[in-house]
Amino acid sequence: MTFGFPEASGHVIAARDISPVSVPGHDFRILADGSATGGAFSLTEAESPKGAMVGCHVHDEAVECFYVLDGTYRLTVSDASYELEPGGFLLVPRGAPHQFEVLDGQARALVLFAPAGFEEVFRRMPEIFGTPGEPGPLWVQVNEQARTRLLDDSGPGPAALVHPGGAPASGRTATLADSTTTRTDLRILLRDGDSAGASWTPEPATTAVYVLSGRYRFDLPDSQLTVGEGEYLALTNPSHAQAVAVTDESRALVLSLGH
Repeated sequence: MTFGFPEASGHVIAARDISPVSVPGHDFRILADGSATGGAFSLTEAESPKGAMVGCHVHDEAVECFYVLDGTYRLTVSDASYELEPGGFLLVPRGAPHQFEVLDGQARALVLFAPAGFEEVFRRMPEIFGTPGEPGPLWVQVNEQARTRLLDDSGPGPAALVHPGGAPASGRTATLADSTTTRTDLRILLRDGDSAGASWTPEPATTAVYVLSGRYRFDLPDSQLTVGEGEYLALTNPSHAQAVAVTDESRALVLSLGH
């Protein structure tokens, strides 16, 4: 798997440096799209104020995952509702009706699709929502192209996979979703609660790391990169890589393509 940066083993992208795709009530910063991940997944940082909502819909060919960074969300999946605060993770299976609203705060979440594709809907939102009569036929068409159906209301379907979060477990790598639940080669791992100086070795299948808090130094075969909170590291050659926490309470999401 290559990420379009063959000249180096890793490349860092900061969410703060990405111009958001903005529509009323939502900002989307696309950190990785299908062109950068070989179509395996996309990763977007979404920000919405209290009261913002997204209506019910179904993704027929992709799972959608939420990892809450700030605020409180209510996500309803297949008629079951969950309230998630920072550190909470939820996976929406293919074919599951779902919707969400922000209950509290200026909320932010990482939104991951596997396989990639729906990020193109995010990109077209300003054009669509700025067109008279929309959201309407064009909105429906663009979603259908992304194998997404818009619904009037929720209904039965596959159950969500939920990790509510909680206190960090120092120096631990936990699996949030494996290839069985994503129904792809993608695994989503959480590196939790590292103290300064703690080190760990990314598995050979690791393709990206998003730092949730603190700061890590990555010693790569041809470079050394420091990655801080809100930054995404795309790895093209994770072999012999080593990660070292620079600060206490460093945490990261680790994305792996392989079993």
